[in-house]
Amino acid sequence: MLFSPFFHLFLLPLGVILLISNRGLSVNTQVIETGQDLEAAVGQALTDWHTPSFRIERAEGSNWDFVAEVNVDGKIHRFDVACKLRPSVKDVEKLAERAVSGTAPLLATVQATRSLVQHCKRLGVNCLDLNGRIWLRAKGVLVDRETSRGPVQYRTGEAPVNPFSLKGSRLARVLLSFPERQWRQTELAEFTGLSQGLLSRLLKQATAEGWVAGSRGDWSVTDADGLLDAWKEADTWKKRGNLRQYSALEGDLSKLAKRVLQCATGEVAFTQWFAAGRRFPYADVPIVSAYVAETPGVRLAAELGAREVSSGGKLWLITPKDAGVFQAIRRVDGIPIACDVQIYLDLLQVGFRGPDQAEALRSWEGFRKP
Repeated sequence: MLFSPFFHLFLLPLGVILLISNRGLSVNTQVIETGQDLEAAVGQALTDWHTPSFRIERAEGSNWDFVAEVNVDGKIHRFDVACKLRPSVKDVEKLAERAVSGTAPLLATVQATRSLVQHCKRLGVNCLDLNGRIWLRAKGVLVDRETSRGPVQYRTGEAPVNPFSLKGSRLARVLLSFPERQWRQTELAEFTGLSQGLLSRLLKQATAEGWVAGSRGDWSVTDADGLLDAWKEADTWKKRGNLRQYSALEGDLSKLAKRVLQCATGEVAFTQWFAAGRRFPYADVPIVSAYVAETPGVRLAAELGAREVSSGGKLWLITPKDAGVFQAIRRVDGIPIACDVQIYLDLLQVGFRGPDQAEALRSWEGFRKP
């Protein structure tokens, strides 16, 4: 494999692992601090990459970092490589503009999020990251792979904030529940209960992903579907709360729900099939499920005339691990139900036609509307 003589500054001897930093981290985590660090790591990664294999050289006298020739099944394709430490959707859009002029851009970064890869695919910008994610599209060739390249995992110096953690998801929930509203940052902080520091990091991340736009006084959602799809991909329903199921003699689900409201202590928000049926009826499932602020005990079960069971219960009471599920609730016929987005997510990972009801709700023209 041949290389430009200009490229030797970015290569390490065979068998040496590029170690940018490992301050306080496990030996398998490598931290990329600067753009120069990224170029060095990308250069090393591309030379070691197989299937496809790369021939690379420095792109002297141009706005690109490297020129790469990719060998896929004996066919050589040329790409101009741009290294971006923390790429945003705007970076992808700028690269896409170059693609219009006949250039085949290749975005190289530390760790490409699923949302960023989707933007690249949509705009025709090739991309790869140091952890093994690659998407290449050329005439007669498509490489779309997400596999680990080895024991070393790379990340940037500042650990990325998780927009869909228990607390972080409060921002997404509020923004998606008020699609037409513009927010001051102070209003978002007050509504979500998030600190200004965490909120700023979340908004910065969401802006880079192309989900929101604005400044301290006019934040709004710009890609609601993209934001919800990313949340759906990251969400694990069973990890968000503790579920207890109960059998109950009451056969009328509405009466059972009202009994829960009367007897439970603290906030209550109904979700899943019972709540979806009050927004957009689809699947007739004889289960009432609700978030309750306090863990249900023997007293509540007795007052409800219910008995706890391991499975097959008619009543599901969920104690959430974060109070954000009670944000943006609405009342329908006096019954408090979770916001549409929360109901949608809660249905996706359960049986009893839950995913069918979820997608029917999302496809409904009234989804996320007042």
